[in-house]
Amino acid sequence: MTALDHALVRAYLTEVERATTALPAARREELLADLREHIEVSLAEADTRDDATVRGILDQLGSPAAIAASALAEAPAMPEAPEPDRLRTRLTILVLAASGPLMLIAGPLAMLAAIAAGVYLLSNSTRWTARQKLKGAALTLSLPALLLVGLVAGADRIGPTELLLLLLLNVVLPLLGARLLWRTRRPAGPVPARA
Repeated sequence: MTALDHALVRAYLTEVERATTALPAARREELLADLREHIEVSLAEADTRDDATVRGILDQLGSPAAIAASALAEAPAMPEAPEPDRLRTRLTILVLAASGPLMLIAGPLAMLAAIAAGVYLLSNSTRWTARQKLKGAALTLSLPALLLVGLVAGADRIGPTELLLLLLLNVVLPLLGARLLWRTRRPAGPVPARA
């Protein structure tokens, strides 16, 4: 039985691995390899593998949380988002914001195409949480819903005031959705796991 087969050592290393998920994978593996080597050497020098000895060695190393905090503090700052990801984020917001004005300029098919493209880009993005995506898409998609209600209510019953209101909402709602998405975007990278 090696030192790494000991239940306390396995639990300790697993906890360190969990606590350092924000580190780049290569750095995390290097840290775990260093810890494994230190534990192996310390146990070989102790010439015993009982629980008290193992606990003593692990206590000398420090808690997994302290090791993770130290490693994260030493980690270089994350680089700026890659250019394609920043461009994709801007494109997502721009396409969703343009969906309303496109209705006025190019017609309903252009609006629907912009909404479909924007929602596709939004759904595959890691820059927003699911809740933020839902809010942004809801503001953008409320426009087709309003237009549908207007058509169902009957175009012959829509007066000039209602028409102007629909046209105004046609521009304002997608812009509000785009503004919300712009303000709530986060740096590129994987979506953080919920604790």
